[in-house]
Amino acid sequence: MGAVMEELIRGYADLRRVLRRDHSADDAADIAQSSFEHALRYAQQNEVLSPASLLFVISRHLQIDAARRKKRAPECTIEDDAHFEYLAVCEVTPERQHSSRQRVELLSNILDNLAPGCREAFVLCKIHGMSYDEAASEMGISSTVVKKYIVQALKELRNALR
Repeated sequence: MGAVMEELIRGYADLRRVLRRDHSADDAADIAQSSFEHALRYAQQNEVLSPASLLFVISRHLQIDAARRKKRAPECTIEDDAHFEYLAVCEVTPERQHSSRQRVELLSNILDNLAPGCREAFVLCKIHGMSYDEAASEMGISSTVVKKYIVQALKELRNALR
């Protein structure tokens, strides 16, 4: 078990470096830690020929699981902006319903008037919570273009809401 543990520890350091390319330092540390725990538990009960490879495979599976969870429960990630008001719904009144309906219609009209690429990038990233890289892959463009589309969409939304 000593040699396996040593290779897992070396693999852990390598895994964190690789994960930092696509994730924040905290997320990379969390994924690497969870991967290490799973790999160690597995290695204690089974013969492992390549502990470092096992660590990377487990990491990939954890990332896939996290992406699936994120896809199932998208969150609204519109930046906190003075032009976007959030209603704390304590009581549903006809006035609030009407006001909410008007805001939804206004935002829908603004989104409809965006260029198709801007609209798609905005919806994927800001409504569905995808990362720029995920949206770029979905749209078949680079993440830099997705960022430019998002900036352009936010500018147009701000201008339209003034």
